[in-house]
Amino acid sequence: MIRFIGAILITAGAGAWGFLSVLRLRRRANILHALSGAIEIMKSEVYDRLTPMPELMRLLMEDTPYPVSALFRRVHEKMETLGRKPFSSLWSAAIAESPELLLKEEERRAISELGYFLGRYDAGEQKSALVRVQRRMEEYARRAEAERDKKARVHAFLGVAAGVFVSVLLL
Repeated sequence: MIRFIGAILITAGAGAWGFLSVLRLRRRANILHALSGAIEIMKSEVYDRLTPMPELMRLLMEDTPYPVSALFRRVHEKMETLGRKPFSSLWSAAIAESPELLLKEEERRAISELGYFLGRYDAGEQKSALVRVQRRMEEYARRAEAERDKKARVHAFLGVAAGVFVSVLLL
């Protein structure tokens, strides 16, 4: 009886692992879409309203969903050292401190590019950089959705199958 209960618990635990993997795939696609939306806000604020960077970061940390808001909160907190450090290093450091964004290296590099343009060039140049990075974020989001659609069932199945396999071995 105890072995049977153990087998059920092992199967349930492994199934939960597979389910969490599916949730991570779904969450990653949502985060990339949220980053793209944040860049859209940045475009209109920088180009149309000429919003200063500290105010823009505050606005974004309030108006974007977590974990994207956490990125802008980190940038906003680092803005106090703006005179001693360039904005690009503050931006890159905030991205590096944001593992909850679940970004791949390629995506991290793309979003890091913005740090070199924001607050440094005229509004037109900044808008061009924002448009370029937003397109890339949208493409990454499409890829993440395709990966999610392709791998979600496999991850869920593998979790349950691994649990059943281990349970059979132990019984």
